[in-house]
Formats: sequence, structure tokens, C-alpha cells
Amino acid sequence: MTDERPIPELSPRERQLLDYAAAGLTDTAIANKLGISVATVGTYWGRVRIKLGPFSRTELVSIVLRAERETALDALRQENAQLIQQLNTRAESGEAAFYRELMENAPDAMILVLPDGTIQFANAVAHEIFGYEPAELNGADLLKLVPERVQSKHLEHREDYIQNPQRRQMGEHLDTPAIKKDGTEILIRASLSAIESATGLVVICVIRAV
Repeated sequence: MTDERPIPELSPRERQLLDYAAAGLTDTAIANKLGISVATVGTYWGRVRIKLGPFSRTELVSIVLRAERETALDALRQENAQLIQQLNTRAESGEAAFYRELMENAPDAMILVLPDGTIQFANAVAHEIFGYEPAELNGADLLKLVPERVQSKHLEHREDYIQNPQRRQMGEHLDTPAIKKDGTEILIRASLSAIESATGLVVICVIRAV
């Protein structure tokens, strides 16, 4: 249906059109929201098709949403790569303090996880996203952040990743369900990387709430 080329730049009104369509609004509802006629809404759809291709309304929305998700994931990839580079060049002494300082100053949620699923360290942003008090997640099982209905699948994926961290250098998750301390479910995007520390394999999770 689509290719992998970057989407052309859309005007603010064209973006509004797609955002409202993604939210499930009809063309009539979009016209009312924007204060324009339904015919004008059709004109904007025509402009979007000129830029993106002769796709259906649903396909056009899907193209833009997919591009936005890939952009968000690219940002996670870059941040994760920078973190790995810093960790790989760390001093041997004061390793634990280095981890904390590096992660606490990161703009995104970051969690260090041991192969058995124990959270070795979670930064302040991670605690904020999941509704825990400072340091409350440290030493906890990662399953605390996984809804019960998908825990078995999570364990399968985790075992597979731990067994093949080099072949699967980056685990990528878009709109993955997670659970906060109060039981509220949220969607997250996460990027995973594995490194060998002085004490063994550690998985680094960079997380953003959707």
C-alpha cells in the first residue's frame, strides 16, 4: 500500500484534517470543527492525496500515523545508542554511581533490567510515568509494569531476547500496554539494548508514554 519514503511536509490545516480523521470524525464533523464547508474538507483531502498518493481516507491516516511512530522510535533509537556509547566508555571504578547519574539526567524513562526480570535501576522519569515513589521500582520485578493478560507473552519475548541479544540488537515496541501502580493501563513505546556489565548482562529500556 505504501513505501518507506519520508512523507512530504503537510500544512497545518492538512495536519488538522488528518488528526481529526484519526480521531474518528466524519468529514461533516471535521468541517464543523474547522469552521469550513464539507466541500472545502474534500479539497483538503485532494491536496493530501497529491502529496501522499491516491490512497483511501483510512490509508492516508495510516501513512501519517506510521510515519509519526517511526519518527518517535528513531528518537528512542538515537537516545539508546548514545546511552550505550556512554556506558561502553564508562570508567571501571564507581560504575553504580555512573549509572545513576547518567540515567537520572536522561529526559526519558530509563530502566536497567537483569536477565531474570529484576529492575536493577529505574530513573525518576520512569517512577513518574508508572506512578511510583522515588526508588520504589528498584529491585522490583519488571512484571509489576506488565498487565496480567500479557505477562506470559512478555516472558516469552524476554527469554528470547536474553538468549539472542546480539542477533536482535534492538527490540522495538510501539504502543505496548503497560500498567501503573494504581492499576491504570497506559501505552508506551520502548527501545531495548543489551550490554555486558561487570556483573553480567543488563538490558537497557528507554521508554516513552504514548
